[in-house]
Amino acid sequence: MKKHFLFAVALAALMTCACSVESIDNQNVQSEEDGEFTVLTAGFAGEETRTVRQADGKVFWSPGDKISIVRSSRNIAFTASNTEPAASAQFSGSMPSGTGNYWAVYPYSVSNSFQNGYLVTSLPSSQEAVAGSFADNLFISAAYVKSNATSLTFYHQCGGVKFTVTQPGIKRVTLIPADGNVFLAGLIGLYATTPGSAPYIRATGYPEDMSNTIELTAPEGKTLTVGEAYHFVTMPAELSGGFTLLFEKEDGTLASRTISKDVSIQAAHFVSLKEVDKGLTFKKDFLEYSPGEVWLDGLGGAFGIHVKGTLEYHIDVLSDWIHEVSATGDVRIDRCHAYYADRNDEGVERTGMFTICYGENCYPIMVTQSAMGDLKVYPHHALGMRFTATWCQYCPTMDETIRKAKAAMGDAFEYVCIYASSGNYSFAGSDLLSNCYQISGYPSGIIDGRFDLPNYSSTDYGASVIAYAAEETVRYYPTATAIGISSVLSGRNLSVTVDVNAQYEEEYKLTVFLCENEIIGSQQSGSTVISDFNHSRVTRMALTSFTGDLFEGPESGAVKTLQFTASIPASYNTGNMEVVAFVQRNFNGRPALQSANYGEWYIDNSRSAKLGATVPLEVE
Repeated sequence: MKKHFLFAVALAALMTCACSVESIDNQNVQSEEDGEFTVLTAGFAGEETRTVRQADGKVFWSPGDKISIVRSSRNIAFTASNTEPAASAQFSGSMPSGTGNYWAVYPYSVSNSFQNGYLVTSLPSSQEAVAGSFADNLFISAAYVKSNATSLTFYHQCGGVKFTVTQPGIKRVTLIPADGNVFLAGLIGLYATTPGSAPYIRATGYPEDMSNTIELTAPEGKTLTVGEAYHFVTMPAELSGGFTLLFEKEDGTLASRTISKDVSIQAAHFVSLKEVDKGLTFKKDFLEYSPGEVWLDGLGGAFGIHVKGTLEYHIDVLSDWIHEVSATGDVRIDRCHAYYADRNDEGVERTGMFTICYGENCYPIMVTQSAMGDLKVYPHHALGMRFTATWCQYCPTMDETIRKAKAAMGDAFEYVCIYASSGNYSFAGSDLLSNCYQISGYPSGIIDGRFDLPNYSSTDYGASVIAYAAEETVRYYPTATAIGISSVLSGRNLSVTVDVNAQYEEEYKLTVFLCENEIIGSQQSGSTVISDFNHSRVTRMALTSFTGDLFEGPESGAVKTLQFTASIPASYNTGNMEVVAFVQRNFNGRPALQSANYGEWYIDNSRSAKLGATVPLEVE
């Protein structure tokens, strides 16, 4: 999942509004003699949010548990006095001096700190397996309270995955999300609006402070007990595409099970999986790869070689028209080596080759690419989505970046602006599209539905990044469609015709937006408000579903015609409006070369036309 890092130092000199939690190694930790001895009573909110997990599913304080009491730069340990697990316990220690509101967080750590309004703590990615529960000092809970409070209500911040196994000898299990960009553990920042309200995770550390996997290991000399429940403790997370559990036995053999549906991990809740290893076959010292042979059409583009196993290996490319892009994923379950092939302009079929080598043996993987034949090189019109808000102080910078890219690229770059639902100019699809593209901070940009555009302080540099992203799309995914648009406006009634010529007989998705330009209104910019800001390409309406309508590509050379009607509200200036249409294509098994897991569709092509104007198909 893409995260928006909210505070600390700048990530890079060229970027703005992209900061993160920092680890704290030298905080001013108050000694226990500095404050007044205080006894606090701590309980939990809700039936399921009670730090030991009991057989009935509740979570209680353990004897000897310690919590951090953090006020300003002070962090002191308070220790529980209960002698058995309890839903409510008394904690005693020396209260940090001061009069301000304070944080209480479990577990205690010398690194817990208060930073720019956030309580900073951490969740480890390497966890000890405990039958029926989870390890002490793991399940993060927190309370934000008034300065004089002595009764604390803690709220659990983590959730996770609960599972049982059927096979003996399992030493370690690793939780690996399908989306390699989602964070499950690491440095986190907790935020609360008012004392007594439920805190929640609002920020994380930089990527190097975070982990997208959790490793659960049995204590030294032991293995997981068959039939007992074990728990991965994770941050709340949306696991788009599901996750894989990798099992490792004492003898070094491996097996894995993939849950391929979307999974939501919520605070204080565990996704439950029983007998999750049932029927698995464990292997050792092996390597598997696929495909053994690759077939490509004349346009070329991205393809992948998948490798799974435990042996050391390397892949060599032996053809100069094949280029390596990346290698992603855990090789123990599936590592995808992504490549792309140049367009075949030789006029005849050609053959290339890889070799995959492990041990002393090398094996060929043949690549055959057909001639161009009837395939056409369609012009690509990249599409940028700018996610913005009138209250966002950094958004004018990205607006300037987008405008510069448009000026430089002309109609090779189209864009739409999606305004946040919490400000002016939002439309019905604002929240849905923000969720689809994992927008967690403003401004954010997405190019061709696959490339994340950060907010660069240098708008010239940002515009060059947009041009690069557009070129990259064509390199990896040669343009499959051409789009034509025509419309007729009668009063406030609009009819729109979109023609699509598709080179492949497969499913596509079409999205049609109506956008308005020259909207003069207020816009936050830094600490000031621009009262006459020119808002362009403001998305007002969708003539399709917000994420696109499915349609079947016609026979090669044929044109698919789709028609739409709309009634334009009186508040919109039709003289400043445009139709923006874009076609999405499925990756169809090709490597999904995208900044995060935005799903199985990318934007193949786009066009725009003023209301009443015609933009013809670009076909020979």
